[in-house]
Amino acid sequence: MVIDTSGSVSDAELGSALLEVAAISRAVGGRRDLVSVLPCDAAARVVHPLCRAEDIPLVGGGGTDLRTGFARALRSRPRPDVVVVLTDGQTPWPTSRPSCRTVVGLFPRARPVDEENPDYVPDSPPDWARVVVIGAR
Repeated sequence: MVIDTSGSVSDAELGSALLEVAAISRAVGGRRDLVSVLPCDAAARVVHPLCRAEDIPLVGGGGTDLRTGFARALRSRPRPDVVVVLTDGQTPWPTSRPSCRTVVGLFPRARPVDEENPDYVPDSPPDWARVVVIGAR
């Protein structure tokens, strides 16, 4: 799981991300060894094996370039079957399809935040990603 920890992601959204980590852990039958978490803003951070979602340090706060998170996740051993990305969507996306399934969890936003460019509209996630809005019913 790649979690967007850039400055545009709120503390509440990071809390939602940790809830998603816990839900995915339950979905794989509690096999925490099957889930790793990678905090990422403009740089990929340290990959954390899942012990408890509350123990994962979500470090970041800078700009956003989740392509570094994708690259780091895809270099992991064993190679992932699925990359789950939790983000506000304000990032450049990889230009080519990763070698595994990809799910993008988007934090819902009424409008993207960019104080320097109020007309900014982020690129939509690529067609090869399954997109799920976090918190949507």
